Amino acid sequence: MYDALLNVFSLSTLVYLFGGALLGLFVGILPALGGAAGLSLLIPFIYGMDPNAAIAMIMGMLATVNTGDTITSVLLGVPGSASSQATVLDGFPMAKKGQAARALSAGFLSSVFGGLFGALVLTITLQFARQFILYFGLPEILMMIIFGVASVIALSGRSITKGVVICAFGMIVASIGYAPATGEQRLDFGIFYLGDGLSLIACVIGIFVVPEIVDLIQRNRSISERPTIGHGTKQGILDVLNNKWIVLRSAAVGCLIGAMPGVAGAVVDWIVYGQTVRSAKDKSQFGKGDVRGVIGVESSNNAVLGGALVPTMLFGVPGSGTTALLLSALIMIGIQPGPAMLGADINITYLMIWALALANIIGAGMCFLFARHLAKLTQIPFSWLAPFLIVAISFATLQVNRDPRDILMVLAFGMLGVAMKRFGFSRPAFLIGFVLQENLEKTLYQVTQLYSIGDFFTRPIVLVLSLIVALVIVRSVMSAYITSRNQKVNPELKRTRPTQIVLPALFTVTFSGALWMVSDMLPLGRMFPQVVAGIGLLAALWCLIQVARGAPSAMDDSLVTDEPYSVSFVRTASWVTGAIVSMVCFGFFAGASLFMAAFLYVEAKARIWAIALGIVGIMGIYLFLTFQAGTYLPDGWVLSLNPWDYF
Repeated sequence: MYDALLNVFSLSTLVYLFGGALLGLFVGILPALGGAAGLSLLIPFIYGMDPNAAIAMIMGMLATVNTGDTITSVLLGVPGSASSQATVLDGFPMAKKGQAARALSAGFLSSVFGGLFGALVLTITLQFARQFILYFGLPEILMMIIFGVASVIALSGRSITKGVVICAFGMIVASIGYAPATGEQRLDFGIFYLGDGLSLIACVIGIFVVPEIVDLIQRNRSISERPTIGHGTKQGILDVLNNKWIVLRSAAVGCLIGAMPGVAGAVVDWIVYGQTVRSAKDKSQFGKGDVRGVIGVESSNNAVLGGALVPTMLFGVPGSGTTALLLSALIMIGIQPGPAMLGADINITYLMIWALALANIIGAGMCFLFARHLAKLTQIPFSWLAPFLIVAISFATLQVNRDPRDILMVLAFGMLGVAMKRFGFSRPAFLIGFVLQENLEKTLYQVTQLYSIGDFFTRPIVLVLSLIVALVIVRSVMSAYITSRNQKVNPELKRTRPTQIVLPALFTVTFSGALWMVSDMLPLGRMFPQVVAGIGLLAALWCLIQVARGAPSAMDDSLVTDEPYSVSFVRTASWVTGAIVSMVCFGFFAGASLFMAAFLYVEAKARIWAIALGIVGIMGIYLFLTFQAGTYLPDGWVLSLNPWDYF
């Protein structure tokens, strides 16, 4: 523990921690991005970094996202991420009353207290878990992974069927490459590029980040015209101190919910907000600008990470899209989450805890100091943000394998992600399936070879976990059934029913094709994809039937139910496709420069000198990063225009 403390206070670690915290605040301020999208952007840059530096940067980013999103939730009434939705209910009315500074300071201080409480709970839990973890063998780890897969039900939104379909699809996609049990190639169509499987980064960025960028371009407006925060900072601090029991109770609930796979930030703010309202003597001002509503929610959403790290670190079981990405990041830097985190890697574990605690303090401090300036970021038009984000994700993707086909994969999965977002297919469920596939298949193979069914189900912890998984599934299915009976279909959704059928039909074809392609493999090589594809096929067929019948839980089309866009999807998709194709054809630097110049001139109506300055500045940063890493990005397929070819 003390070695980790000394490590986190070393100059290099502090620099990376501060950089991650700054990125987290920036991501939190921009609506709709959130921790998953921010971590997606960060992961490629930590590839090959020193593990201590990488962990400091990751924890710095994750710890401060939920602090930064308070700014847009209060000033604009727009949640910065899913975990700050309930903050809007009282924070935004307070801003309209001229009490934005009070709401922000209360939110910042309660966030740091919640984050520190989460780190404390994580530390205490790990102390007790060191003895408990000795009882965990392969059967128990398998059941924990299955518990993580079962969490997809909680992440499925209105339709459990869609959650099962997309989780199974994630596992099938992750199964491309070689079979771990037999070494056979499978599902790769004989394409050499697919021989080692698909790039995790390309899939993650495509599914999570590209849909949000497309959304930014289609909305074509700035977040706010005149963000101001007023006065009342001191009063907000006093409010937190006067409501310390709300802070403590909300943080405890946040930790508890965070430790439950599949729940986490998606619902914690609403659970805590409801609890805060129910426990209050005077409920008249909630929803109209009661500071207790802000304090309760902000205390809980920062404590969630401390709880969520328990199953992620101890068992390698992510409970949300963000922790699934964290799991991927740890594996990428050579750290395998699991029981070893309390043994050989105990210093890494304590480094994460100290970094989490320190990042919360740094994030809150920066928010107090720079809230007025950070609020001005919301004035940047989306037409200026979008091209730089597209270039950033392309650079991030190319940094890993330096293969132009990876950004083509980003484009393919990006279009799929847009469709998933539009028609209500859970993107975190896809990621959980993708990330857990390898561990699930390997552990399942090992358990079937070493244990009989009788031996497996006579282990006490396996029985308890099996019962919990069964209860979670049964309760979720019953809850979904009861909810669906009370739902009514929006008449407008029936108009787009033919379009809604397309995605389930494509998944049906995909699962059928996967079953056919693995049919001639050895039994151990085909067993896992056959079972997953079989379950996915049944779920996809049932989803087709539900959409065809107009079942309320299956009918979903954000194009109908949400605010209409000002820019067409075809135009937006053309820009994104043009950007990727340009970089593939001419290399990253020339292709990205051409794309940014065209986009800023046409969409942002920017002046030539502003375009030139923007391109020179951004390309200069990426050139510096490239030379610092000592790795060069690939040449263009049509024409090589990389700078190092000429200088």
